[in-house]
Amino acid sequence: MRIQRPNLVREAAYEQLKSLIVAGRLRPGERLSEPALAGALGVSRTPVREALVRLAQEGLVEMTPGKGARVRLLAPREVEEVYEVRALIEGEAARRAAERCDAAGLAALEAALDELEGAEPQDYAAQIAADARFHSLLVAAAGNRVLEQVFHDLDAALALTRQYTRDLNQTPQTRQQHREITGAIRRRDAEAARAAAVLHVLSFKDTVVRRLEEEAWS
Repeated sequence: MRIQRPNLVREAAYEQLKSLIVAGRLRPGERLSEPALAGALGVSRTPVREALVRLAQEGLVEMTPGKGARVRLLAPREVEEVYEVRALIEGEAARRAAERCDAAGLAALEAALDELEGAEPQDYAAQIAADARFHSLLVAAAGNRVLEQVFHDLDAALALTRQYTRDLNQTPQTRQQHREITGAIRRRDAEAARAAAVLHVLSFKDTVVRRLEEEAWS
């Protein structure tokens, strides 16, 4: 985990901390100690502080005067809004993909699912990465750059929810939902692809909201 290249310290500290949050190794709500992070990365506190500021600007970290920094914790209502927008985007992306996705694009989608399903059961970081790649490829297959940009504008918020769904990426229900999306795209059934994508996203929304509420009461 230690950073060895002094000329890239600032950028490397930022990338390392961001990857830890995205992979769920730093949990939503977790306090971020500058001295502890600096020690873990093998750098001074300055690049760590600068990295935290950048991550706060991206919406991944909260910085409160007198209290320091923590990984941002989303409210249930915010999660609902993010997933509702995501369902609209991915539903439309899946519909368009069914109309225009070529053999190479479909093969890439299925390869991402194969990687996701083949990851070690406890390797949540690998599962999260493969799942994120599948959904990015799905949106890209729509062939609409504006739609793709809007989707990626949700990246920070979605990264903060993955900690609550990391154990769901390999469940039979999730596998079935993913395969129904790709199956509909393969059949060129645009409406079925849209419906499958929306169902999948909203099912995850319900899980994240429920787990957030349970955590708040625990």
